Amino acid sequence: MDWWGTPAASESAVSNDHNVAIAVARPSGMIGTSQARQSITAMRDIVARLHPPDGLHVYVTGPGATIMDEFGAIDRQTVTISTATAVALLVLLLIVYRSLITAMVPLASVGLALAVARPILAILGDHNLIEVSPLSIALGAGVILGAGTDFGIFLLGRYHERRRQHVAPAKALEDAHRGVAPVIVGSALTVATAFGCLAFARISIFRTNGIACAVGVVTAMLAALTLTPALIAVAERRGLLKPQRPAIARRWRRIGVAVARWPGPILVTSGALILALAIPLCGLHIGWDETASTPADAESNRGYQAVDRHFAPNQLLPDVVTIGTDHDIRNPAGLVAVERITSAIMAIPGVRMVQSASRPDGTVPQEATLTAQAGTLGDRLDDALQQLNSRQATFNDLDASLGQMATALDGFRSGLHRGAAGLGEVTSAAARMHDAMTRLAGTIDDVSQNLDPLRSFTTQIPNCSTNPLCADVQGMVQWADTVVESSTQLTNSAGQLATGSATSEAGLAELPNVLNGVAVELQRARTATASLKQLVDGVSSPIRQLSGYLHDLADAFQGSPGTGYYVSSKAMTDPLMREVLDEFISPNGRATVLLVFGDGHEWGSDGAQRVREIKSAIRESTKEGTFKPTAVELAGVGPATHDLQVLERGDFTLLAAAVLIVVFAIVALLLKSPVAGFVVVGTVVISYAAALGASALIWQQLLGHELHWAVPPIAFGALVAVGSDYNLLLALRIREERCAGPRISIVRAFAATGGVVTTAGLVFGMTMFALASSSVLSVAQIGTTIGVGLVLDTLVVRSFVLPSLIALLGRWFWWPRPFVPGSVEIPDISMASAISGLVKGATR
Repeated sequence: MDWWGTPAASESAVSNDHNVAIAVARPSGMIGTSQARQSITAMRDIVARLHPPDGLHVYVTGPGATIMDEFGAIDRQTVTISTATAVALLVLLLIVYRSLITAMVPLASVGLALAVARPILAILGDHNLIEVSPLSIALGAGVILGAGTDFGIFLLGRYHERRRQHVAPAKALEDAHRGVAPVIVGSALTVATAFGCLAFARISIFRTNGIACAVGVVTAMLAALTLTPALIAVAERRGLLKPQRPAIARRWRRIGVAVARWPGPILVTSGALILALAIPLCGLHIGWDETASTPADAESNRGYQAVDRHFAPNQLLPDVVTIGTDHDIRNPAGLVAVERITSAIMAIPGVRMVQSASRPDGTVPQEATLTAQAGTLGDRLDDALQQLNSRQATFNDLDASLGQMATALDGFRSGLHRGAAGLGEVTSAAARMHDAMTRLAGTIDDVSQNLDPLRSFTTQIPNCSTNPLCADVQGMVQWADTVVESSTQLTNSAGQLATGSATSEAGLAELPNVLNGVAVELQRARTATASLKQLVDGVSSPIRQLSGYLHDLADAFQGSPGTGYYVSSKAMTDPLMREVLDEFISPNGRATVLLVFGDGHEWGSDGAQRVREIKSAIRESTKEGTFKPTAVELAGVGPATHDLQVLERGDFTLLAAAVLIVVFAIVALLLKSPVAGFVVVGTVVISYAAALGASALIWQQLLGHELHWAVPPIAFGALVAVGSDYNLLLALRIREERCAGPRISIVRAFAATGGVVTTAGLVFGMTMFALASSSVLSVAQIGTTIGVGLVLDTLVVRSFVLPSLIALLGRWFWWPRPFVPGSVEIPDISMASAISGLVKGATR
């Protein structure tokens, strides 16, 4: 919209205090694409080269600039966050393994996986095979670091277990690889498939993150199955890999004993903790404001702040409403229909201004209101009446001139009757006729000019003949025209008569015919003059009353919205009006644009809700009349938020169903039990609910930020997939130890996998918590939610909830396959020592 080139709308581009001005530019490309980023960058470069003077600040802002600044901040921080994450992982692994070489084995493998995955994503994106975004790169890097390190920990854990059993290094590595490889493959496929389900989403942020994370997990899996065993073998040959001390395994064994002996109380206690963390979900508010996710010091946010200080709310964020129809609306009736739609939208609560072809600057032009036009007509009627009253003598002059011509005509006739003797009298009558004719011509001009205002009045009133007063005025004008016409013809005839009488006596033979014609015209003119005087006298009083009424009408409705709207056909040809039409109406005249400004939260529910109300207002306001919309399209932040909410609900539903089905199928297949699959998936869903509730407590209740709309779907896919892996690893080990009996298998599985899975969960959680350091709110919230979920799943769900359920369900957990009981007794330990083991094991 060229506000500066449209005088009728230029005032809306400058603040009331004249401190801020807005210029609208349309970048190329869709918002969030590389083309749009390049376009906005080019605009900012141009502004920077202009070197504004001191005191003048120029900002390139708007929705496109907001998304660009958000992605730019993510891109700048990805390397820093990844580096800090790697350092934190190294510290954690050093604490766990107490060996730099051992800690470097999984990190070296995952580092290579990260180095390989990024070029793969770049190549796929360059060939338009996948979509890539800065957020997908950042989240993908975190997933690769977490999953890849976990895979290395799994392999190292089984290798150390075999070495503590005094198995030779080569044999221990072979057994570890053979035993853990299926787990790594299953885990990777579960996570990759869950993230891959995001590829079917309609929202690009889900598609890009899902594909990038899936590619990263597969790359990390390949590195763990190939490079990690090689690194273990190389380090072992130099005696650099020492197995962990058995003390950790003993602590986890004591936890397993406690769970096996008291599954009910432990399930109730751990379940209560999960339920308590999920309670904040009742007050969860989803945030749709991308400006809140963008760093506060970003140029786009500074631009918004500058405009908001001097303009009404959302001056930069109008809803753009495009309405199509089947005919050209560049006519008075079309503008009246546009104004009817505009008025209906203005009646919506929360709408503060609408700019359209009928309201270029947001208000109806004064000259386009019927009440203002009524006042103008009243002024014109006053002028016409004043002229009529001030020139009443003109009608008397006209009658006198016609009387003189009648006297002269009688002289003609008298002279003709006496023949040649009366020729002198004829000549004298011709002279008098000439003088009367001269006076009559001037009087005719005065009469015609006096009635011009009334003639203009009648032409401006639609269907004047159906209006009684207008019909009277029109009749008066017509009688005046008759007088003028008759007087003109009379003047011409009298001129011929005077000329003929003065030429020669031979013309006397023709004069009787001329005299008869003049007599007829004279009588016609005198009759019309009498009728005109009668009409003028009769119309003066109604005109005076109408003028007063029109003035009262204009004064009573001045400044009110119900003033009517009308633009004449003549006004449509005005150059200024043509500029307005060119801005708001398409070149073929079959579509118009309206800009709707709200006073609520445009990035939230206010803007989204208004979309439905605008469509309803358009539908109701076009029920009658010839303006029938063939298409109604809405663009802008509010409509985009509405569409995003609809798409997000659909994508989240699709994602949840697909992930749950896929993960359930994989877990049930590996455990060979649908009951086991249902329990494992159910526990991670509970873990997700608790994580989302805890995240809402942290961000919404404590920090005052709504949870970004992308957090629940992305966190769901990650937590269900990764959490299922940890639970699956424990369940597989219990199944592997099934010969020892239902409860003893739990104890042995804890002793074998407790330290490994806990370390893996904390490592993955740490990589996600590292994202919380991002200045981009959405990234920080995603990292926090997934991190909290992984810690909960590792320390609570996997450690207590799932094994308690397995112990309580017994053989039914493995249905339909029987669980072979064993005869090994559960060690007898006290509750105090069990609780001590729980605390120590959870902290290790």
